[in-house]
Amino acid sequence: MSARTLLCGLLAVSATWLPAPAALRAQAASASDSVRLRTSQLVGLRVDTTGVPYAFPQFMDEVLANHPVSQQARLVAEQARAELRMAWGAFDPKLSASWDQKRSSGTEYYNYLSSELKIPLPVGADITVAYDRTMGRYFNPDRRTDGNGTISAGVSIPLGQRIITDERRTALVQARAARDGGDAERIALVNKLLFTAAKDYGNWYESWRRRAIAQEGEALAEFRLQAVRARVNNGESAPIDTIEALLEFQRRQVTRFEAEAAFYVSTLQLTAHIWSPEGRPAALPDQAKPVLDGLGRGGIDSTQVASLVDLAVRRHPELLKVQAKVRQAEAERLLATQGLLPFAEAKLAGVAPRGETDGFFNRGRLDDNYKAALNLSTPLLYLKETGKFSATGAKLAFQEFERDWLRRGLEVDVRASIFDLANLERLLEAQEANVRNARLLRDAEQVRFENGESTLLILNLRERLVLDEAGKLAALEGKVASARGALAVATGDRTLLTIGR
Repeated sequence: MSARTLLCGLLAVSATWLPAPAALRAQAASASDSVRLRTSQLVGLRVDTTGVPYAFPQFMDEVLANHPVSQQARLVAEQARAELRMAWGAFDPKLSASWDQKRSSGTEYYNYLSSELKIPLPVGADITVAYDRTMGRYFNPDRRTDGNGTISAGVSIPLGQRIITDERRTALVQARAARDGGDAERIALVNKLLFTAAKDYGNWYESWRRRAIAQEGEALAEFRLQAVRARVNNGESAPIDTIEALLEFQRRQVTRFEAEAAFYVSTLQLTAHIWSPEGRPAALPDQAKPVLDGLGRGGIDSTQVASLVDLAVRRHPELLKVQAKVRQAEAERLLATQGLLPFAEAKLAGVAPRGETDGFFNRGRLDDNYKAALNLSTPLLYLKETGKFSATGAKLAFQEFERDWLRRGLEVDVRASIFDLANLERLLEAQEANVRNARLLRDAEQVRFENGESTLLILNLRERLVLDEAGKLAALEGKVASARGALAVATGDRTLLTIGR
């Protein structure tokens, strides 16, 4: 088979492989001998950019309001507050009562009735009000009361251990720290969620733009294929140019397939963030398309770097969680310090028959109507106490080191995020210029090709450059959302997602 026969066969296959649309075929057939390939006429020819704008702030508001992770974050804070109420329960006044009676062979041996109201105070002391009544024939003499019973009111005061703090006050301090840590955990969970959502929105926008670019490139290649066929039929181009044009069209068609697949996947990933107010998975709004309105593309003013670093140090949720752990460790350390003191407690209560209150206020009667007690105890070697003291000291030091390390890391992250955002703005400006220049080169090469001064291969290379540079621009534009999300996570302030500071 001769080369001429093979070439004719390939041209026949190329002519029948792709049925040209009627409008494009008619446009190519009616062209003059010097076919004008005006690419500006094809922009939007088959590019799918229609749809309803689905702005970034609207998307983030819906994620924040309805996403399950956002609901979980609220539950974390509620759980911490419930634990604080549990800690306050140690200071809940407690009412207790007991009744004990014995009868045998018609004789009432004893009949004891005791009740007490105990009111814990935040300073470690307890106030008690008690009522006791003893009846019967046989009973302990020290429990004798009048027929109406007796009332006692007094206080118990720690003198050694628990004078500065005790278990219940320590638990309250730790619960308050846990509440603050729970609030910080809620913010951290929400910020991480919004960062992931922002990143997925940026990927969605990039894939949407790449699909449009691929569609435009395919439309241009298809139009040029029909135009080259017309030039070949008019004898103005070599038949091999048809193969070149067909191959370029096939390449761009594959690129479009890949772009459409990537757009489909990114749409699914974004849809995973959409939930209804009832807590059910929802879909994107009909014909939604991404827009960068409200994203806050601009960089950060250099005068605000110090304030943003200070904001991160003061309000970042991860640092707040560590600071809560430091406060908890400090409370444990103080309690362990109290354990090195002997235990001593004094109790004093005035006693009076029921219905009489003079015994509580009359000095003469109080000297003769009271109950008093003093309890003392101490370990001899303090092994448990010193071990706990050392363990709590090590735990406190560990948390302090973690706090200092995290604070330093946050400063670095904030500065790096600010730099990335500023650098991204510079890249965007440079890439926009690259796209403009690539289009100028392509248009100039188009004129040269129409004048017979260039080849189809060089024109295709120029147009590939336009498409590649436009794709890079789309990638950079999509990274704006991720950069904003990274800055919001670094500072702990999610308002930086959408507001250009």
